[in-house]
Amino acid sequence: MKSPLLYRWANDPNQNFKNKIKKYIKKYKIKKLKDNKLKKFLKIQKNIKKNKKDIKELKEIILKDKEIYNLAIEEINYKKKHIKNLKILIKKILKKNKKTEKIIMEIKKGVGGEESALFISDLKKMYIKYFEKMKWKKKIISETKTNINKGCKELIILIKGKNIYNNLKYESGVHRVQREPKTENKCRTHTSTCKVAVYKKEKNKEKIIKKSEIKIETFKSSGAGGQHVNKTNSAVRLRHLPTNIVVECQKERSQHKNKKHALKIMKLKITEIEKKKKNNEKNKTKKILWGDGERVEKIRTYNYKNNIITDHRFKIKNKLDVIMNGKLKKLIKKIKNVINKKK
Repeated sequence: MKSPLLYRWANDPNQNFKNKIKKYIKKYKIKKLKDNKLKKFLKIQKNIKKNKKDIKELKEIILKDKEIYNLAIEEINYKKKHIKNLKILIKKILKKNKKTEKIIMEIKKGVGGEESALFISDLKKMYIKYFEKMKWKKKIISETKTNINKGCKELIILIKGKNIYNNLKYESGVHRVQREPKTENKCRTHTSTCKVAVYKKEKNKEKIIKKSEIKIETFKSSGAGGQHVNKTNSAVRLRHLPTNIVVECQKERSQHKNKKHALKIMKLKITEIEKKKKNNEKNKTKKILWGDGERVEKIRTYNYKNNIITDHRFKIKNKLDVIMNGKLKKLIKKIKNVINKKK
C-alpha cells in the first residue's frame, strides 16, 4: 500500500471502519490515490451515506404523516440529485491522469504564393502562444523560411504534454486566409491557404523476431581462415519467413557469434521495411487531412477585414484577433460542445 494514510485506515482498531475501507479498496481500487484525494473520497462517501439515510427516514415519515407528502417527495428528489452529483465527483477523483503524449504538427504552404508563407508565420505565433497557455512543451523540429518578408514554407513542431491530441485533432485540414496582402501595395483582398496536419509521434520500439519466424541453416565457412575453414559448420544463414529476408554471416569462427550478428542485421532490415511502410501510411493520412490545399477544401477561414474566424465544419464563428492571440481554447471548446450535442 503506497499511501501511509490508507495503510493506517486499513489497520484502524475500529472494525467497522476497517471493513468499510477494505470494501472501498476492493470496489473502487483506491490503493494508488494520494492522501489529499483519499480524504476527499472518504468525505464524499460519508456524504452519500448520510443522504441515503435521510432518504430512508423521509420515506418512513411519509407513511406515518401523509400531510407532508409533497414536501418530503421534493426533499427526496433533491437528495437523490445530490447523490448523483457526489458520484460524479467520485469518478473524477478516481479518474487516472492521462499520460504525457508526443504530437507532431506539420504546416505547409498551400495556394497563394508568398502570402501563404506569411500566413504560416502568423499561425506559428498563434499556436505557440496557445501551447504556452496550455503549459505544453514545444520544439521546432524543422522550419523552412522564405528569402523575403519573413515567411515560412514549411513548419514541423513537436509538442509534449497531456491531452494534446484530443484538443489539436480538429486543426488538421486546409486553413484559408482572406486579407490585404503585406506583399502588395494595392488594397485588394487576397485569398490564400496553408495545410495543417496533426498526428501522434510513432514510438521507436525494438523489433522482436519470434523463433518460429526464422529458418536457420548452417554451413561450412569459405575463404581465408587457416585450418578452421571448411571443417566446421560455423557459418549461419537466416531466413525470415514472413518477409523472405535472407541474411548470411561467416565472419566469426563461432557459430553462436555468427548467428547473433546475422540476427542483428536481420532486425535492421525488417525495421527499415516497416519504417517505409509506416511512412507510406503517414503520407496517405496527410493526403486525406490536407487534400490538395485548394481554397474550396478549407475547414476554416480567417477573415481579417471583418475580424471573424469561421469553422465551416461546425458552423462556428469567433473574433479573429482573440484567437490569433493564442486564445484558441475558446474555439476548441465550442467545437467540442457541438460534437457532444451530436452524440
